[in-house]
Amino acid sequence: MIKHLHIQNYALIDSINLSLSNGLSVITGETGAGKSILLGAISLLMGARSDGKSLFDPEKKCIIEGTFSVAPYPHIQQIFEEEGIDFEEPCIIRREINPQGKSRTFVNDSPVNLDSLKKIGQELVDIHSQQDTWWLANTDFTLELVDSFAQNQTLKLAYQTSYRLYNQATKDLQALQKKAAEGTQGLDFLQFQFQELSDANLLPTEYETLRSQVEKGQNAEQINERLAQLANLMSAADISTVEQMRAALQQVNVLSKFGEDYASWQKRLESIWLETKDLANEIEREAENFQSDPNELIQSQQRLDLLNRLLQKYQLREIDQLIQLRDDIDNQISSHANLDEALALAEKQVASTFKLAQTQAAQLQANRREVYQPITQKLQESLQALGIPNATLDWEIREQEIQMSGIDKIQLLFSANKGLAPKPFRQIASGGEMSRLMLSIKHLLAEKRAMPTLILDEIDTGVSGEIAIKIGQMLTQMSHSHQIIAITHLPQIAAAGAHHWFVYKDHAGEKTVSSLRELKGEDRVDEIAKMIGGTKGYVELKENVRKLIQSNHA
Repeated sequence: MIKHLHIQNYALIDSINLSLSNGLSVITGETGAGKSILLGAISLLMGARSDGKSLFDPEKKCIIEGTFSVAPYPHIQQIFEEEGIDFEEPCIIRREINPQGKSRTFVNDSPVNLDSLKKIGQELVDIHSQQDTWWLANTDFTLELVDSFAQNQTLKLAYQTSYRLYNQATKDLQALQKKAAEGTQGLDFLQFQFQELSDANLLPTEYETLRSQVEKGQNAEQINERLAQLANLMSAADISTVEQMRAALQQVNVLSKFGEDYASWQKRLESIWLETKDLANEIEREAENFQSDPNELIQSQQRLDLLNRLLQKYQLREIDQLIQLRDDIDNQISSHANLDEALALAEKQVASTFKLAQTQAAQLQANRREVYQPITQKLQESLQALGIPNATLDWEIREQEIQMSGIDKIQLLFSANKGLAPKPFRQIASGGEMSRLMLSIKHLLAEKRAMPTLILDEIDTGVSGEIAIKIGQMLTQMSHSHQIIAITHLPQIAAAGAHHWFVYKDHAGEKTVSSLRELKGEDRVDEIAKMIGGTKGYVELKENVRKLIQSNHA
């Protein structure tokens, strides 16, 4: 239930704080005073879309914060866990909208997206406005009504899980069938690619080695000439590098006796001389042994050309990628080879998941059939009490292919007049009749659903007199197990409330603002009397209003 509501900088509201309690709370006020604004703010808190145009001060952000008691409703905790949100008592939901229209949402100080907020919100608050009667003709709403009354929640969740598994198994089978329908042409092409890459006998480090070999072979004459010159400079010439280093070492050996600095030179020169002599020997061996075989050069060049052609053909850069491609193609060929087996397994999976889903759908259907008549009877009794004595209801029931909702497609039919067969709502029902029918349904669902808060926006449209008193009694009865917030223009319903809030426009400042205050005692009597007789003739009605309030709370 909603314990506290704070609205700041929204529409005509500068700042409002509303503390709510259990039972029936009524909200009254003149048309345009801001009652619908309150409803809009709560809708935003439940996940409705927002924009920056609804800000009271376009330069400041809007803040809407609600404090909810969730401890008595353990089924809500599961949703918090599924969304990864801390479940705390009380639960605080805050929505912030900046002047650019961007919003941020927090549940117990954790940022959440709108989808998560909607999942939580639809379990916390059920908002019904005058425009919501179109839901009566919606098959999803009708199924929800039937399943709630039949207490099908656990079975329905199990069925929907089975249906998702069946749906996924069907998609997997269709993918395999498509693969099989492509025929052997695709397989032949894969086999050709695999054979081509396999015949290449690819090695990860081969490419760089081949490129070096080819480059040396193509420049063999120049390499031979340079190696000979380098070997001569290092060790064969009269004044070779090695001999020069030897002479330098001899000189520093003598100098080393005269100081530590010179001794350090000796160690460094000795190291350089050894490295130089070793390098000279290596160069000399390479100069003596280097040779280029034209046949080997041709083979290396051909091999390198093959690798380059494969890299270019498959639009890859490295031999490792070609090897990975070859292995991937091999796996695809293996999957083709096992396609018949995979198809058989997929068909079995479809059959088994369908059988389970169908069994559960049949159980859902059976449970639904058991409650059609009880629902009809209870709604007719409720409608008769609300001034539609000749109300009749019936069901249009059709079976459909298995879907997320089951195998039932149902529509509730209604007639308010004797001798007229029940028909779809849009064809025959007036606004007042639709409102009373929706109230009867909400009253029926209140007995079956653990919905913390129910908000009714002028559900009393088109009624008056004794029927309005009956509606007030019905709302009072519903408020024993739910928090009911009713926005109303009828004094009979206003008198039924355990708490009464009055919305009004304040013109004292530079801008008109919507304000709200709780009415108690004589203030409440005055307001309800004004709802009946207006501002001039209300005084004579106050005693009648007191009796009306007392009769509702006796």
